[in-house]
Amino acid sequence: MKIKVLRLILFLIILLLPFGFLISTVAPDLRASAVDTFVPYESSSELTLDGVADEAAWAAATTLIVTTIGGDLSLTQITLKAVYTDTNIYIFASWADSTFSITRGRYNVSGYVYDEHLVKGGSEDRIVFMWEIGTVAGFNGSGCQVMCHSLDDHVELSAGELADMWHIKVARGVGLISATDSEIIVDTGTYELTAGTVSLHGYADDNHVNDIGIQNDAGDGSYKNNEEDDHAMWIETDHTTWIDAMILTEAEITAGEVINVTKGVAGGWTNCTFAANTYEELNANVPRNILRTPTLSQGDIEIALKWVDGVYTLETKRALNTGNADDIAFDPTEDGTYLFSVALFDNQGQGEEHGDDHNDDDDDDHEENLLEHSIYTGPIALTFGVRPVSPSILPNILIGAFTSVVVIATVGTIVIRKRKTA
Repeated sequence: MKIKVLRLILFLIILLLPFGFLISTVAPDLRASAVDTFVPYESSSELTLDGVADEAAWAAATTLIVTTIGGDLSLTQITLKAVYTDTNIYIFASWADSTFSITRGRYNVSGYVYDEHLVKGGSEDRIVFMWEIGTVAGFNGSGCQVMCHSLDDHVELSAGELADMWHIKVARGVGLISATDSEIIVDTGTYELTAGTVSLHGYADDNHVNDIGIQNDAGDGSYKNNEEDDHAMWIETDHTTWIDAMILTEAEITAGEVINVTKGVAGGWTNCTFAANTYEELNANVPRNILRTPTLSQGDIEIALKWVDGVYTLETKRALNTGNADDIAFDPTEDGTYLFSVALFDNQGQGEEHGDDHNDDDDDDHEENLLEHSIYTGPIALTFGVRPVSPSILPNILIGAFTSVVVIATVGTIVIRKRKTA
């Protein structure tokens, strides 16, 4: 009888070994599949930033498509690609957004009263890339979802944790170098575009998140307030297109293409009235912000953004290693993995949320209790060269076999004991 029982146990061990092997090998793969692998393409030459991404390197780069949840752009697909050279890394992103929004904080000029206060109800489109530096608790499972919050909440990490934040804001910094539009249709109620083409070239906000919250990197940011005595300080006089009117730069002020609103109104200047009429004719607003060239670490990320009839395409360029401790450092010669995630904003963000007011002074125009952005919940693992592999098969076989033997031997022992007592 003992021999029959032992034979039965041996038979069960042989029968169940494959199942133990399957469990031990599939489980790690299931855990690994929660992270999307993203492999950049190596290019021998630098790329041109224009928001078109028509170079051969982009065509050769691997495509990753992720889908957002939450916010107004929930279930929006974001197409991602990456290219790197000896010195720089380029990130491409494309997503659908039916309107082009650039009215974050604006002054109406209707009736030439300049409203004296910012007009509510408008904001800007944005995209954020959040990179883990070192280890951020929960990031390897949920990406930047671990830092999501409502407009009234303060974003911060635990002591010793650090994340690099690339923040592309349509109304601030993006159109500094150049801005053009063509064949546009303006919604006269919201001052958003519903059709046409806009091309912008400028800079992203380069921030970092630590245990204090969202912090500016060193240097001056790419924008500051256009404000004096609770109304606009400057109104542009020499604009000919809608997008030119919607963007005001320090270079335009230096070139004398503006009028000081306080002096113009007080002096009854005819050209001040003429400038206001031009804004009305273009269905444009006097912008809240003055764009300026960022300095030091805040000038690390150059971008080109294009919106064509409801679709954004973005190209970003940054040095592989800026040498700054608060920036993610890439090394293509190493097998390291760089975790990041992404979030979209559709005409959203008035105030302190996600660092909105780190480069200006006014923070009293925020909405309350909104978790407004659309996020991708999983982390993305950028890795140079070979894709990460699953754990070694041999240890998994041994683990599976051992588990099967232990289970079956235990059952066999119980059976033998029962037969003895019978």
